[in-house]
Amino acid sequence: MSIDPDVLAKIAEAQLQTHFQIADVLLGRIRYGEEADDWGADRQPCHDCAVVKGQFHVLGCDVERCPSCGGQAIGCECEYHGDSQGDD
Repeated sequence: MSIDPDVLAKIAEAQLQTHFQIADVLLGRIRYGEEADDWGADRQPCHDCAVVKGQFHVLGCDVERCPSCGGQAIGCECEYHGDSQGDD
């Protein structure tokens, strides 16, 4: 299986952001395969961003969970700061 070099660059960049600042608290991001729901990390890469088990999702991935509320990070009501998830 080949992956587009642009996708590989986004995956590499996502590994550098290990935390989110949410409501003035720094929280560790949830890696693919560590979510409460089974997204198939033992069987396949993430269906949305192509990371493999143990990697951080690419920012904006619809599978990534919020480390504060556990909901979908791209759509939860938590107040993100300093990243592409937030409104600052």
